[in-house]
Amino acid sequence: MKKRILSAVLAAMTAMAMLSGCGSGSETAESAEESSEYTIKSGTLMVGLEIGYPPMEYFDEDGATPIGFDVEVATALAEELGLELELVDTAWDGIFAGVTTDKYDCIISSVSYTEDRNSNYLLSSPYVANAPVIVVPNDSEIADIMDLEGKSVAVQMETTADYLIKEYIADGLDTDLRQYEKVINAFDEIKAGRVDAVCTDSVVASYYLGDAASDYKTVWQSEEKEPIVICMKQGNDALAEKINEGMAALFENGTMAERAV
Repeated sequence: MKKRILSAVLAAMTAMAMLSGCGSGSETAESAEESSEYTIKSGTLMVGLEIGYPPMEYFDEDGATPIGFDVEVATALAEELGLELELVDTAWDGIFAGVTTDKYDCIISSVSYTEDRNSNYLLSSPYVANAPVIVVPNDSEIADIMDLEGKSVAVQMETTADYLIKEYIADGLDTDLRQYEKVINAFDEIKAGRVDAVCTDSVVASYYLGDAASDYKTVWQSEEKEPIVICMKQGNDALAEKINEGMAALFENGTMAERAV
């Protein structure tokens, strides 16, 4: 199952080269005592994520075990840094407040890079390429984002897809924006025929459209890329340095490629 899940994002791993200048990957794993300088809990990397965003993070068939690409990344990164991993499942609408108030050290949860986030948080080097896309049923006449005029589009609230559609509405696009707590809910709505389209990340669309028998297609992709990064609170430069070094090492030693196939 893991190979099928992660193969959906293998094509998006073009950000690998962007990490080449972030560290040699030869750093020795830190001891628990040393980690107390940059982690909330000594010897532990606490990671905030919203478990409900396949294929990046969601529950396995048992309904309790977190799986997905971001879970794999968090596991490998903690291992590289010589730390235990603690996952903190958090609702997306409060996930950034959580890292600011020290509920966890970082967010590894498909955080798209934006200038606003870069101004308010510390962001790692990108580790997955990504862009907003529009998904519609195969028999839909929608072929472009402007074709959402007079149609309904589902998004996960407070995501970059949500912000994107709001920008188009502000510019005059007359579309019915439907916001949902989780991206899974948005896809449930299009499957039930209650909305005309879904706007989401390309990595998520790849997962939902990965089956050859899929009834859906991607009809538009933003020209503005939103690579996926790890998010930390402002001021924790020591953690940001360790995370960038750790991620560079994972790319250099082939671990990231192994996790994605």
